[in-house]
Amino acid sequence: MLIVIPTSRSISLEYLQPLIDYGARFIIVDDSEGSVTIDHPQFSTYTWKDQNRMLGGDVIAIPRRNGACRDFGFYIAWRESDASEIVIALDDDCKIEDRNFCQRVETVLSDVPRPVATGAGVHFDVLDCYCNTEDNIFPRGFPYSHRATYRKWTFGGQSSGAVTFNLGLWRELFDVNAIDKIRGPKYCYPDAELHHESVVVPDGALISVCSMNMQFRREVLPAVYQLLMHINVMPGWVIDRYGDIWGGFILKMLMDIKGDLMATGAPMIRHLKEGSHERNIWQEHTCHLVNDEFLAIIEKARDEIKPAGYLTMMAQMAEIMDRERVNCSAILRRYLDVQAPAMKAWARILSRP
Repeated sequence: MLIVIPTSRSISLEYLQPLIDYGARFIIVDDSEGSVTIDHPQFSTYTWKDQNRMLGGDVIAIPRRNGACRDFGFYIAWRESDASEIVIALDDDCKIEDRNFCQRVETVLSDVPRPVATGAGVHFDVLDCYCNTEDNIFPRGFPYSHRATYRKWTFGGQSSGAVTFNLGLWRELFDVNAIDKIRGPKYCYPDAELHHESVVVPDGALISVCSMNMQFRREVLPAVYQLLMHINVMPGWVIDRYGDIWGGFILKMLMDIKGDLMATGAPMIRHLKEGSHERNIWQEHTCHLVNDEFLAIIEKARDEIKPAGYLTMMAQMAEIMDRERVNCSAILRRYLDVQAPAMKAWARILSRP
Protein backbone atom coordinates (compact mmCIF):
# COMPACT_ATOMS: atom_id res chain seq x y z
CA MET A 1 0.00 0.00 0.00
CA LEU A 2 1.07 3.57 -0.71
CA ILE A 3 0.05 6.32 1.71
CA VAL A 4 -0.02 9.95 0.47
CA ILE A 5 -0.01 12.75 3.05
CA PRO A 6 0.40 16.49 2.38
CA THR A 7 1.81 18.75 5.08
CA SER A 8 3.45 22.09 5.75
CA ARG A 9 3.68 21.37 9.47
CA SER A 10 4.92 17.97 10.65
CA ILE A 11 4.10 14.28 10.53
CA SER A 12 3.31 12.33 13.71
CA LEU A 13 4.54 8.76 13.36
CA GLU A 14 2.40 7.87 16.36
CA TYR A 15 -0.74 8.74 14.38
CA LEU A 16 0.32 6.33 11.63
CA GLN A 17 1.69 3.39 13.63
CA PRO A 18 -0.79 0.75 12.38
CA LEU A 19 0.12 1.60 8.78
CA ILE A 20 3.84 1.57 9.54
CA ASP A 21 3.53 -1.82 11.25
CA TYR A 22 1.69 -3.16 8.20
CA GLY A 23 4.67 -2.21 6.03
CA ALA A 24 3.03 0.54 3.99
CA ARG A 25 5.16 3.02 2.06
CA PHE A 26 4.59 6.72 2.63
CA ILE A 27 4.79 9.62 0.18
CA ILE A 28 4.92 12.93 2.04
CA VAL A 29 4.26 16.08 0.02
CA ASP A 30 6.09 18.87 1.82
CA ASP A 31 4.17 21.99 0.79
CA SER A 32 7.27 24.18 1.10
CA GLU A 33 10.88 24.51 -0.01
CA GLY A 34 11.87 21.87 2.52
CA SER A 35 10.65 22.41 6.08
CA VAL A 36 9.54 18.82 6.82
CA THR A 37 12.07 16.22 7.95
CA ILE A 38 11.18 12.57 8.59
CA ASP A 39 13.85 10.02 9.50
CA HIS A 40 12.20 6.71 8.70
CA PRO A 41 12.98 4.18 5.94
CA GLN A 42 9.32 3.80 4.88
CA PHE A 43 8.90 7.55 4.23
CA SER A 44 9.87 9.58 1.15
CA THR A 45 9.45 13.36 1.23
CA TYR A 46 9.06 15.67 -1.79
CA THR A 47 9.32 19.46 -1.78
CA TRP A 48 8.52 22.28 -4.22
CA LYS A 49 12.05 21.93 -5.59
CA ASP A 50 11.37 18.29 -6.40
CA GLN A 51 8.15 19.25 -8.18
CA ASN A 52 9.92 21.85 -10.31
CA ARG A 53 12.75 19.46 -11.13
CA MET A 54 10.49 16.55 -12.09
CA LEU A 55 7.64 18.37 -13.85
CA GLY A 56 9.15 21.47 -15.45
CA GLY A 57 6.47 23.70 -16.96
CA ASP A 58 3.75 21.15 -16.20
CA VAL A 59 4.20 21.89 -12.49
CA ILE A 60 1.14 24.13 -12.98
CA ALA A 61 -0.89 20.93 -12.48
CA ILE A 62 0.03 20.81 -8.80
CA PRO A 63 -1.68 23.09 -6.25
CA ARG A 64 0.42 24.77 -3.57
CA ARG A 65 -0.16 26.16 -0.09
CA ASN A 66 -3.13 23.88 0.57
CA GLY A 67 -3.94 20.20 1.02
CA ALA A 68 -4.60 19.72 -2.70
CA CYS A 69 -0.82 19.64 -3.10
CA ARG A 70 -1.32 15.91 -2.46
CA ASP A 71 -1.71 15.69 -6.25
CA PHE A 72 2.08 15.48 -6.50
CA GLY A 73 1.97 12.46 -4.19
CA PHE A 74 -0.60 10.90 -6.52
CA TYR A 75 1.75 11.55 -9.44
CA ILE A 76 4.57 9.75 -7.60
CA ALA A 77 2.18 6.92 -6.70
CA TRP A 78 1.19 6.59 -10.37
CA ARG A 79 4.86 6.20 -11.33
CA GLU A 80 5.86 3.85 -8.52
CA SER A 81 2.85 1.64 -7.83
CA ASP A 82 1.90 -1.72 -9.25
CA ALA A 83 -1.30 -2.11 -11.26
CA SER A 84 -3.13 -3.76 -8.36
CA GLU A 85 -1.78 -1.53 -5.58
CA ILE A 86 -4.00 0.39 -3.19
CA VAL A 87 -3.40 4.10 -2.57
CA ILE A 88 -4.55 5.74 0.67
CA ALA A 89 -4.83 9.52 1.09
CA LEU A 90 -4.75 11.01 4.59
CA ASP A 91 -4.31 14.42 6.19
CA ASP A 92 -1.55 15.14 8.68
CA ASP A 93 -4.07 15.73 11.50
CA CYS A 94 -5.72 12.32 11.20
CA LYS A 95 -4.98 9.51 13.65
CA ILE A 96 -5.29 5.84 12.73
CA GLU A 97 -6.63 4.02 15.80
CA ASP A 98 -7.70 0.73 14.19
CA ARG A 99 -4.84 -1.78 14.30
CA ASN A 100 -6.44 -3.58 11.35
CA PHE A 101 -6.94 -0.44 9.23
CA CYS A 102 -5.08 -1.78 6.20
CA GLN A 103 -6.84 -5.14 6.28
CA ARG A 104 -10.20 -3.35 6.44
CA VAL A 105 -9.20 -1.22 3.44
CA GLU A 106 -8.52 -4.42 1.49
CA THR A 107 -11.97 -5.71 2.44
CA VAL A 108 -13.81 -2.52 1.52
CA LEU A 109 -12.06 -2.39 -1.87
CA SER A 110 -13.48 -5.74 -2.90
CA ASP A 111 -16.70 -7.28 -4.15
CA VAL A 112 -18.09 -7.91 -0.66
CA PRO A 113 -21.87 -7.21 -0.86
CA ARG A 114 -23.05 -4.19 1.09
CA PRO A 115 -26.16 -1.97 1.31
CA VAL A 116 -26.82 0.73 -1.27
CA ALA A 117 -27.82 4.28 -0.29
CA THR A 118 -31.23 5.32 -1.60
CA GLY A 119 -32.88 8.74 -1.61
CA ALA A 120 -34.38 11.55 -3.63
CA GLY A 121 -32.29 13.93 -5.71
CA VAL A 122 -28.69 13.89 -6.86
CA HIS A 123 -26.88 14.83 -3.65
CA PHE A 124 -26.33 12.27 -0.90
CA ASP A 125 -25.29 13.56 2.53
CA VAL A 126 -22.67 11.04 3.70
CA LEU A 127 -23.33 12.09 7.30
CA ASP A 128 -26.59 10.12 6.99
CA CYS A 129 -24.31 7.09 7.47
CA TYR A 130 -23.95 7.92 11.17
CA CYS A 131 -26.46 6.60 13.71
CA ASN A 132 -25.78 8.93 16.66
CA THR A 133 -25.61 12.46 15.23
CA GLU A 134 -27.99 15.43 15.05
CA ASP A 135 -30.24 16.09 12.06
CA ASN A 136 -29.54 18.70 9.39
CA ILE A 137 -25.78 18.43 9.49
CA PHE A 138 -24.14 18.50 6.07
CA PRO A 139 -20.55 17.90 4.92
CA ARG A 140 -18.36 20.61 3.43
CA GLY A 141 -19.40 21.25 -0.15
CA PHE A 142 -22.97 19.96 0.04
CA PRO A 143 -24.93 22.53 -2.02
CA TYR A 144 -27.07 24.91 0.01
CA SER A 145 -29.59 24.91 -2.82
CA HIS A 146 -30.42 21.26 -2.05
CA ARG A 147 -30.70 21.51 1.72
CA ALA A 148 -34.17 22.97 2.23
CA THR A 149 -35.98 19.93 0.81
CA TYR A 150 -33.42 17.28 1.72
CA ARG A 151 -34.60 14.09 3.44
CA LYS A 152 -32.23 11.55 4.93
CA TRP A 153 -31.29 8.67 2.68
CA THR A 154 -31.85 5.06 3.67
CA PHE A 155 -29.82 1.91 3.09
CA GLY A 156 -31.04 -1.40 1.69
CA GLY A 157 -30.57 -4.16 -0.81
CA GLN A 158 -27.12 -5.39 -1.72
CA SER A 159 -24.48 -4.17 -4.13
CA SER A 160 -23.08 -6.31 -6.90
CA GLY A 161 -19.53 -5.68 -8.04
CA ALA A 162 -16.17 -4.56 -6.72
CA VAL A 163 -15.64 -1.17 -5.10
CA THR A 164 -12.67 0.70 -6.56
CA PHE A 165 -12.87 3.90 -4.46
CA ASN A 166 -13.85 4.36 -0.81
CA LEU A 167 -14.45 7.56 1.11
CA GLY A 168 -13.51 6.78 4.69
CA LEU A 169 -15.40 8.77 7.34
CA TRP A 170 -14.32 10.35 10.62
CA ARG A 171 -14.72 10.48 14.37
CA GLU A 172 -14.32 13.65 16.46
CA LEU A 173 -14.28 16.73 14.18
CA PHE A 174 -16.58 16.35 11.17
CA ASP A 175 -15.69 18.09 7.93
CA VAL A 176 -18.42 20.72 7.53
CA ASN A 177 -18.49 24.21 6.02
CA ALA A 178 -16.95 26.75 8.36
CA ILE A 179 -20.04 28.97 8.38
CA ASP A 180 -22.14 25.99 9.48
CA LYS A 181 -19.96 25.75 12.58
CA ILE A 182 -21.18 29.17 13.73
CA ARG A 183 -24.93 28.52 13.88
CA GLY A 184 -25.36 24.94 12.70
CA PRO A 185 -25.74 21.64 14.56
CA LYS A 186 -23.04 20.06 16.68
CA TYR A 187 -20.18 18.78 14.49
CA CYS A 188 -17.83 17.12 16.98
CA TYR A 189 -18.58 13.46 17.70
CA PRO A 190 -15.70 11.62 19.42
CA ASP A 191 -17.76 8.43 19.64
CA ALA A 192 -19.45 8.53 16.23
CA GLU A 193 -20.78 5.19 14.96
CA LEU A 194 -22.11 4.04 11.59
CA HIS A 195 -25.37 2.36 10.63
CA HIS A 196 -23.40 0.06 8.33
CA GLU A 197 -19.70 -0.71 7.94
CA SER A 198 -19.84 0.29 4.28
CA VAL A 199 -22.50 1.48 1.83
CA VAL A 200 -22.44 1.98 -1.92
CA VAL A 201 -23.10 5.43 -3.37
CA PRO A 202 -25.55 4.75 -6.21
CA ASP A 203 -25.08 5.57 -9.87
CA GLY A 204 -25.97 9.20 -10.60
CA ALA A 205 -25.54 10.40 -7.00
CA LEU A 206 -22.86 12.88 -5.94
CA ILE A 207 -21.20 13.19 -2.55
CA SER A 208 -18.67 15.49 -0.88
CA VAL A 209 -15.41 13.57 -1.25
CA CYS A 210 -13.33 14.96 1.61
CA SER A 211 -9.72 14.00 0.94
CA MET A 212 -8.57 13.42 4.52
CA ASN A 213 -9.37 9.67 4.38
CA MET A 214 -9.66 8.08 0.93
CA GLN A 215 -8.69 4.64 -0.36
CA PHE A 216 -8.68 3.56 -3.99
CA ARG A 217 -7.27 1.23 -6.62
CA ARG A 218 -4.45 2.58 -8.75
CA GLU A 219 -6.57 2.50 -11.93
CA VAL A 220 -8.80 5.26 -10.53
CA LEU A 221 -5.89 7.56 -9.64
CA PRO A 222 -6.02 9.89 -12.69
CA ALA A 223 -9.54 10.93 -11.66
CA VAL A 224 -8.68 11.45 -7.98
CA TYR A 225 -7.33 14.88 -8.87
CA GLN A 226 -7.66 17.75 -6.40
CA LEU A 227 -8.33 21.03 -8.19
CA LEU A 228 -6.20 24.15 -7.79
CA MET A 229 -7.25 26.40 -4.93
CA HIS A 230 -6.58 29.85 -3.48
CA ILE A 231 -7.26 31.40 -6.87
CA ASN A 232 -8.11 35.13 -6.87
CA VAL A 233 -11.42 35.72 -8.66
CA MET A 234 -12.25 39.28 -7.59
CA PRO A 235 -10.64 41.87 -5.32
CA GLY A 236 -10.30 40.41 -1.84
CA TRP A 237 -11.95 37.06 -2.65
CA VAL A 238 -10.65 33.64 -3.62
CA ILE A 239 -11.81 30.19 -4.61
CA ASP A 240 -10.42 27.90 -1.91
CA ARG A 241 -10.98 24.76 0.21
CA TYR A 242 -13.06 23.06 -2.50
CA GLY A 243 -10.26 21.31 -4.38
CA ASP A 244 -11.33 17.90 -3.09
CA ILE A 245 -15.05 18.72 -3.27
CA TRP A 246 -15.12 19.77 -6.93
CA GLY A 247 -12.56 17.12 -7.78
CA GLY A 248 -14.79 14.57 -6.05
CA PHE A 249 -17.81 15.59 -8.10
CA ILE A 250 -15.75 14.95 -11.24
CA LEU A 251 -14.45 11.66 -9.86
CA LYS A 252 -17.92 10.28 -9.08
CA MET A 253 -19.28 11.37 -12.46
CA LEU A 254 -16.44 9.54 -14.26
CA MET A 255 -16.86 6.45 -12.09
CA ASP A 256 -20.54 6.34 -13.03
CA ILE A 257 -19.68 6.60 -16.72
CA LYS A 258 -17.17 3.76 -16.44
CA GLY A 259 -19.51 1.64 -14.30
CA ASP A 260 -17.27 1.42 -11.23
CA LEU A 261 -18.55 1.48 -7.66
CA MET A 262 -17.82 4.08 -4.97
CA ALA A 263 -18.45 3.32 -1.30
CA THR A 264 -18.35 5.29 1.92
CA GLY A 265 -18.08 4.38 5.59
CA ALA A 266 -15.30 2.52 7.43
CA PRO A 267 -12.45 2.37 8.06
CA MET A 268 -12.74 5.64 9.97
CA ILE A 269 -9.99 7.91 11.25
CA ARG A 270 -9.96 10.34 14.16
CA HIS A 271 -9.80 13.94 12.92
CA LEU A 272 -8.11 16.08 15.57
CA LYS A 273 -7.63 19.66 14.33
CA GLU A 274 -9.60 22.48 12.72
CA GLY A 275 -8.57 25.79 11.25
CA SER A 276 -9.69 29.32 11.97
CA HIS A 277 -13.45 29.63 11.42
CA GLU A 278 -13.08 33.22 10.23
CA ARG A 279 -10.39 32.42 7.68
CA ASN A 280 -12.16 29.28 6.44
CA ILE A 281 -15.44 31.17 5.97
CA TRP A 282 -13.59 33.67 3.79
CA GLN A 283 -11.92 30.87 1.82
CA GLU A 284 -15.14 28.96 1.21
CA HIS A 285 -17.61 31.81 0.65
CA THR A 286 -17.09 32.37 -3.07
CA CYS A 287 -17.23 28.60 -3.69
CA HIS A 288 -20.75 28.54 -2.21
CA LEU A 289 -21.79 31.23 -4.70
CA VAL A 290 -20.72 29.26 -7.78
CA ASN A 291 -21.11 25.66 -6.56
CA ASP A 292 -24.29 25.04 -8.54
CA GLU A 293 -22.75 26.61 -11.63
CA PHE A 294 -19.75 24.27 -11.37
CA LEU A 295 -22.11 21.31 -10.91
CA ALA A 296 -23.89 22.28 -14.16
CA ILE A 297 -20.59 21.77 -16.02
CA ILE A 298 -20.28 18.32 -14.41
CA GLU A 299 -23.73 17.34 -15.64
CA LYS A 300 -22.95 18.56 -19.14
CA ALA A 301 -19.77 16.49 -19.15
CA ARG A 302 -21.74 13.44 -17.96
CA ASP A 303 -23.71 13.57 -21.21
CA GLU A 304 -20.61 13.91 -23.41
CA ILE A 305 -17.84 11.72 -22.01
CA LYS A 306 -17.81 8.10 -23.18
CA PRO A 307 -16.51 5.16 -21.12
CA ALA A 308 -12.73 4.81 -21.34
CA GLY A 309 -9.69 4.66 -19.07
CA TYR A 310 -9.67 7.29 -16.34
CA LEU A 311 -6.72 9.15 -17.84
CA THR A 312 -8.52 9.45 -21.17
CA MET A 313 -11.72 10.61 -19.50
CA MET A 314 -9.87 13.20 -17.40
CA ALA A 315 -8.27 14.59 -20.55
CA GLN A 316 -11.76 14.91 -22.03
CA MET A 317 -12.97 16.62 -18.86
CA ALA A 318 -10.14 19.15 -19.14
CA GLU A 319 -11.20 20.01 -22.68
CA ILE A 320 -14.84 20.43 -21.65
CA MET A 321 -13.82 22.66 -18.76
CA ASP A 322 -11.70 24.77 -21.10
CA ARG A 323 -14.59 25.09 -23.54
CA GLU A 324 -17.29 25.86 -20.96
CA ARG A 325 -15.36 28.53 -19.08
CA VAL A 326 -16.23 31.15 -21.69
CA ASN A 327 -19.94 30.70 -20.87
CA CYS A 328 -19.52 30.99 -17.11
CA SER A 329 -20.07 33.86 -14.73
CA ALA A 330 -17.10 36.19 -14.32
CA ILE A 331 -16.22 34.60 -10.98
CA LEU A 332 -16.14 31.01 -12.18
CA ARG A 333 -14.56 31.94 -15.51
CA ARG A 334 -11.59 33.56 -13.76
CA TYR A 335 -11.14 30.38 -11.75
CA LEU A 336 -11.41 28.06 -14.76
CA ASP A 337 -8.97 30.24 -16.73
CA VAL A 338 -6.37 28.91 -14.28
CA GLN A 339 -7.80 25.44 -13.61
CA ALA A 340 -8.38 24.26 -17.19
CA PRO A 341 -4.68 24.52 -18.21
CA ALA A 342 -3.72 22.84 -14.93
CA MET A 343 -5.98 19.85 -15.61
CA LYS A 344 -4.56 19.51 -19.11
CA ALA A 345 -1.07 19.48 -17.56
CA TRP A 346 -2.24 16.78 -15.12
CA ALA A 347 -3.25 14.55 -18.04
CA ARG A 348 0.11 15.20 -19.70
CA ILE A 349 2.28 14.28 -16.72
CA LEU A 350 0.41 11.04 -16.14
CA SER A 351 0.82 10.19 -19.83
CA ARG A 352 4.61 10.39 -19.65
CA PRO A 353 6.46 7.08 -20.15
